[in-house]
Amino acid sequence: MKKENKEKKRMSMKTKWVITLVLCVLAVVTVVVVADDGCFDFRPGSVQANDNAVLESAAPDDKDTGKTGSETYTVLVTAGNGGTTDPSGSVSVAEWGSITVNITPSEGYEIQSVSIDGSDKGPLESYTLSNITENHSIIATFVKKPEPTPTPTPTPTAAPEE
Repeated sequence: MKKENKEKKRMSMKTKWVITLVLCVLAVVTVVVVADDGCFDFRPGSVQANDNAVLESAAPDDKDTGKTGSETYTVLVTAGNGGTTDPSGSVSVAEWGSITVNITPSEGYEIQSVSIDGSDKGPLESYTLSNITENHSIIATFVKKPEPTPTPTPTPTAAPEE
């Protein structure tokens, strides 16, 4: 009986590089698809799920997360005719910070509604945004108060003559 000479064929270096390249491309494509789909919010130094519970939770302590809180966001505060907001205009707020907006109608007007990021919150006199992690808009609209309808005063009638 002849001993068969079984040689192991080794992968060439070229084949190894092709496989490595294909795996890298697949990894990059996966990250791009997941990020574009909105599943994750990628920021330098953090990866977190894009979940409402995360946005509504309390701000983490800087010492626990290593975040510096140096990022700022813009809150655009506008008022329609018939009133003012304080503050007003484009307001910069630090990450995880908060802002309170006071809404004041002019004389003869009343607050019709306050819209936060396009969602109507009703006729509020003030609103506080907390734990800010993105840009926001606050829009106050006013309406003229209805004119009071005068109540008729009775006219005195003369006493009947006898």
